Amino acid sequence: MKLFFKLLILLTSGPLFSLKFLRNLRWYAYKNFFNTNLFYVAEYVKIVQAHPNKGSFIKFGKSVHVGEYAYIDYSGGIQIGNHVAISEGVKIFTHNHNVHGVYRDWNKNEKVFSNLLIQDYAWIGANSMILETVNEIAEGSIIAAGAVLTKNTEPYSIYAGNPAKKIGERLVSEINAI
Repeated sequence: MKLFFKLLILLTSGPLFSLKFLRNLRWYAYKNFFNTNLFYVAEYVKIVQAHPNKGSFIKFGKSVHVGEYAYIDYSGGIQIGNHVAISEGVKIFTHNHNVHGVYRDWNKNEKVFSNLLIQDYAWIGANSMILETVNEIAEGSIIAAGAVLTKNTEPYSIYAGNPAKKIGERLVSEINAI
């Protein structure tokens, strides 16, 4: 059955599936393949295990949105919380090649894997990049468009730039009222 949904995902990734009925078919395939609820995936999204690894996994919470041309590599393992937005063109990596390895050819050196936890209410802006050195995007964090995140974030904080730095905090009255 998993193979059926994987094939359906491959078949429904093009622009034709922007039509409402066909778009719903794509979302149905993703929801069933990844066993999640309220999962919205745009066209040309690639969710892959780039390199084989025993620790590879991906788990989605509910109400996760993934924009067009997003690339999510779960070689090291990813857990994505509830109400998370991954905007257009986002690149997420959970592996890298050891640059201090034995070989001059980087591709021959061992791969380094890392887990990533993206907590609830995180928003990853368009064309931003999350590198394998990040283990946690905290609850409510915003990664600005075009940012290159190299370190973990703090809850309800805003990060921008290359490398991304904290530029502010979110003022969420719903949180402050508790």
